[in-house]
Parts: sequence; structure tokens; C-alpha cells
Amino acid sequence: MSHSGESQSRMQKLALVGLGASGLFALKELAGANVEVHVFDVGPVYEKRYACPIDQGKLTVCPPKACSYCAPGQSAGSWNDFKVILSASPVIGGRLYDLVGEQELQKRLDVVRETILKHAPCEIPVVKPNAEDLEWIHKRATLAGMTYHYQELLHCGSDNAPAINSSILAEIKALGPNIHFHWDSKVVSVTRRGEKFAIRYDGYRKQVSDEKEDTFDYCILSVGRGGAHWLTQQEFYKELDIYPGQVDIGVRVETSCYFTEEVDKRFYEPKLYYISRHTGDVVRNFCSNPRGYVTPENHRDYVLVNGHSKMYEKSENNNFAVLVSKTFTRPFKDPQLYSQTIAKVVNMLAGGGPLVQRLGDLKAGRRTKSLTNNLIKPTLEAECGDISLAYPHRILASIMEYLDALNKICPGVADDSTLLFAPECKSYPDSIKVSKSMETTIENLFIIGDSSSWTRGVGQATTSGLLAGEGVRKKVKEHHNTPERVPTPAVATAAS
Repeated sequence: MSHSGESQSRMQKLALVGLGASGLFALKELAGANVEVHVFDVGPVYEKRYACPIDQGKLTVCPPKACSYCAPGQSAGSWNDFKVILSASPVIGGRLYDLVGEQELQKRLDVVRETILKHAPCEIPVVKPNAEDLEWIHKRATLAGMTYHYQELLHCGSDNAPAINSSILAEIKALGPNIHFHWDSKVVSVTRRGEKFAIRYDGYRKQVSDEKEDTFDYCILSVGRGGAHWLTQQEFYKELDIYPGQVDIGVRVETSCYFTEEVDKRFYEPKLYYISRHTGDVVRNFCSNPRGYVTPENHRDYVLVNGHSKMYEKSENNNFAVLVSKTFTRPFKDPQLYSQTIAKVVNMLAGGGPLVQRLGDLKAGRRTKSLTNNLIKPTLEAECGDISLAYPHRILASIMEYLDALNKICPGVADDSTLLFAPECKSYPDSIKVSKSMETTIENLFIIGDSSSWTRGVGQATTSGLLAGEGVRKKVKEHHNTPERVPTPAVATAAS
């Protein structure tokens, strides 16, 4: 590797943009490495991350427009619900199975499991279906025309997330005197400067601009699904080897926990896929939250819906997403714009926030006007309306087909009183070609987590962070030709 004109003894610098699940586990690998790491995150320090207003007793249900709890820098999957798929799968959780293979993926998922359980403030059971459970679901899924995909699951809960994340970060700080943090900092742009990367950043919540710039030898981008559009606007993006990505358009379903009680007890979240008989589209469930809560998710320009559940506090409902996956071909090549446009139209109809509609009203082609006497009481305040005014017919037809099929496994979920919240959109960046260490075709530029298009959940997102951290350490070792780790000063503490 050529490093003309620079001293081999100089400590190289790395910029890590975003400290969600993938960024945190990349940092875990880089703690104590012979590289100066600078972390940029729009959120505040972990100790000041806002507690849910419902937990504080300030609210009883979520407001129609997102509060600060779900603002950028707060709504990463490892903070909201914190559900981790622990089994290597070629279908669910992402595509790292195809990139690194089952054995390498499972090895790192085991590291994720051990790390989370080590830092958990209480005992968290791993949901692992037994033979009887698998026979039960396979039979019922087949009769319903659905396909079940096996998974082992760790559900930490939103209420345990702050303690787990803070404990992991404290350990990283104790091991990493080479790490520097820039909290409440928004990265404006990432630009190539020869073999280096120029990072322009500014205060995220400051009224007066105080923009700064620094250069780095390596750059790891961990900006999540919410950063997909930002990523496409960067100058280097056109130099990447990319092809059109996927977008998921759907709704957040809220129904009685008694309708789904049997599958909840056996699986917590069964992964059930369905092929629409009318359109051929793939429809799937995602992010199930037994006895959980529907929440808004603020993306500044638009508000989506999401869901979470807690270890201790419970509702009487279950909520889950039903998503229809779409991949576009020429001439259209901006799936992010497509999903954001749908979200903005929904928000426009709802006066700025989410819409809610009874399933029975959607099937009958009428607007929901009130939920006063509805069997299912919502856990999110949202404007009653008609989702079909914003969603394509093809998407809604596939969703209703899915719920009718699911009703054969969980009788009652397709009841007229079941609630549908919109917009629920999962917008991914284009599929980006990366190496097994998540390095792009631009040397020393790594893209990890859901912003890479290779992951769709906390489990594989954290795994991608480990892969990138390992890759950077290897490069740093080759550059310096010194041991991977530098001695940790005795004065370093978790609070440093």
C-alpha cells in the first residue's frame, strides 16, 4: 500500500459518522486500536438521551407528531424496542449471509449476543422455538399459504435499551483512549481529498452556524435508513458501484394481544412471508411488539409510524408492520423519493402526522371518522382518515390479502376493528457493492448498518459494524506494521 509523502509513524485518523447499533459495534472493535477515532453523532451524550414521556408519566399515549424521544439521534433500533435476530439467515435481517457466509455471520452474531447479555441490567431470555413450536407453525403457515422463516430472537425492550447501550459505551471508553466524541454534531458533507476524506460538520441544535472541517484517512458511515437520502447527495456517491435498491411500503397494524397470544407465546415474532395471488409481490411482517405501543418517528420533513415494546410496562394490544417490498427498474431509480412522497401525502391528509383507519372501513371503501366505540383502542393518537387516498391500490390490496391469510393462523387479526396506521415506510439506499469488511469500491470508505443496504435490523447491523472494525484494524496494522492494540493507560476509566 502506497503512503507517499507521509510518515509511517504518524497515527492515522478515522471518522465514524453515526453511533447507532452498527456504529457502536464498529467502535467496540476500534477501541484501543492504533488509529485516532472521531465519532460524529447528531444525538446528545448517552446520559442525556431523552426518556420516553410515557415512562415519565407526562403522557398516556404517543402524540400524533413525534416527540424528542423519536427524533434523529434517538430512534435507532438499539434504542427503540431493541430486538435482535441472533440466527444467521439468508432471508431475514439482511443480506450478510450472502456476503460472508453462514459461519462467519453466526460467529459475529454470537459476539453480539454475548455483548448485549453481558451489559443487560437484568436477565433477558433468548426466544428459541422448540420442535413442537416449529411443527405447529409450519402446519398453520402452509394451510394459510404463507412461509415461516426460523429465527432466534433477543428482545431487550425500550426500557432496557439506555442501560445496555450506556454500559457498552462505557466499556469502550475505558478501552479506547484513542476515541474522541463530537455529540450533537451533524455531518454536512463527506468529500474526497486525494487519498483522504474531508468531513464538514456543524452543531445539530445550535441556532448559529459554527461549521468546521477536518480530514481523515478512513471513514465509516453508519447513518441508518434515515440517512439514505443524505448519502445519495454526497459528492463521492456517484463513484460507488451501485444498483437500484429496495423500498418497503406498508402499514403498522394494531390489534388485540389476545388474537395473537398463541404465536406470541411460542415465537414472540414469527417471520411469515406471503406472495400476493393478484400481484406476485412479496409481503411480510416486521417488528412485532406483543403488548407494545405504536409510536411516531420524526424525520423532520415527514412523520412515519413505528412500534416498540417494553420489558415491564405492557398494553393490551399487539402491533406489527405489514410491508410490501418493491424494487424499481429504469427509467425510475429513486425508491427513497417514492416512499418519502407517499409519507408526505399521508401527513398532508392528516394535518402533519400519521393517519389511522379501521380495517373494516378500508375494505368497505370508506373513511374512518371516529374510534370512540371501536373494540381496539389505539396506543397512538392519530388522525382518523382514509389511507387509500395516499397509497397505491396494489400496495393496499396486497396488505389486505396478507391479513386475511394471517387470520387463519391468528383468528381475529383481520377483524373490522383492527387498526391500520400509516405511513410505515422503510427506505433503503441503493445496493452498494462492498467487500467482506464492508469497504466500498472507494478505498478506506466503509458503509455499515442499514445505510449500506446490506442489513435490515439490529442483529446484522451490529455484525456489519464488527466486520468494518476488523477491516480497519487490519489496514491500520498493515500501515504501521505494529501490534493491533496500543497499551491502555492505567488512568482510563469508564467515565473518561
